[in-house]
Amino acid sequence: MKARHPPSARLTRRELAGAIMATAAAAQTPPSQPSTAAEELQAAQEQNRRTAATLAKAEIAMDTEPAFHFTA
Repeated sequence: MKARHPPSARLTRRELAGAIMATAAAAQTPPSQPSTAAEELQAAQEQNRRTAATLAKAEIAMDTEPAFHFTA
């Protein structure tokens, strides 16, 4: 049986696992911590702006109900 991919495009399971582990390790690298209160405030504001922009991209129908109910 002939392979569908050329031999140079094939990965072994160990190579694939290594690539996945390297990607996961890079994704878990924490961002640098701000050193002053002003830098910390600016970093929090930028994170809020990024989060707001991400949420604004999501389209939600007006008749969508929340997954919880308020009780008084």
